[in-house]
Amino acid sequence: MDEPLLRLTVDGPVACVIRVQGALDPRWAARLGGLAVTVCDAGGPADGAPAGAATSVLRGVLRDQAALRGVLTTLCELRRPLLGVACTPARPAAANGSVASWRPTAPLSRARQVAGPEAEGEG
Repeated sequence: MDEPLLRLTVDGPVACVIRVQGALDPRWAARLGGLAVTVCDAGGPADGAPAGAATSVLRGVLRDQAALRGVLTTLCELRRPLLGVACTPARPAAANGSVASWRPTAPLSRARQVAGPEAEGEG
């Protein structure tokens, strides 16, 4: 049986992967919508960060687009340059109404990270 097509909505849960320049302390997770924070040691020109610079990846599910805006505003206030943002509708995981976070199976191109699949003509 095919899965129904899930679409992003303004008020529905959204699974996000956000990459920022610099090492972000994981203790910020609560202020960043509960997204898990992972610090990656050295970036490079291939991933949009200066050579040798650390990057941080925030991953998880936010309740809606307003929560996403709150996370992005906090990152701006922390002066963390965005390297990539990828969002998809969160998939229901169980009958109890919980949602599963989405994880890309392959690295996303820079255009798709910032603008979504439509930027590469996939939408």
